[in-house]
Amino acid sequence: MPQIKAVQTSIGALYGRDAVYLDHVHMNYPKKELVLKGEINGGLATEAADDFVPYELIFTEVYYFNMIELDVALHMSEREYTQGSSFDELTDTPLLAAIASARGKNLKHYMLKTYDDILEIACADYKMVI
Repeated sequence: MPQIKAVQTSIGALYGRDAVYLDHVHMNYPKKELVLKGEINGGLATEAADDFVPYELIFTEVYYFNMIELDVALHMSEREYTQGSSFDELTDTPLLAAIASARGKNLKHYMLKTYDDILEIACADYKMVI
């Protein structure tokens, strides 16, 4: 059964539609690397100041990347996009099982909810620079 757990960043867990702003998306296809850049509303992080904090998220060995506009996603009844924090790790998901079966890879499944979009990524790992 899938589980959702808030990712603990260096400024804590992130909660709220206004918590994460995304300004730049870059997919380096040959390297299977996804780079996201933007700002975090520090007032919506559990361990941060009330300022906007720049971030860079680098996902490595990306096997799945999906980006959908937030309001469209909220109207998709087959997905529970309203659960969890603004940056979650999902475990025991059908997506992870499909990738393990098809490619023999044991990956991690993340969901990032920004002000405008929801991104789902299945990858080997990530690094967040704040």
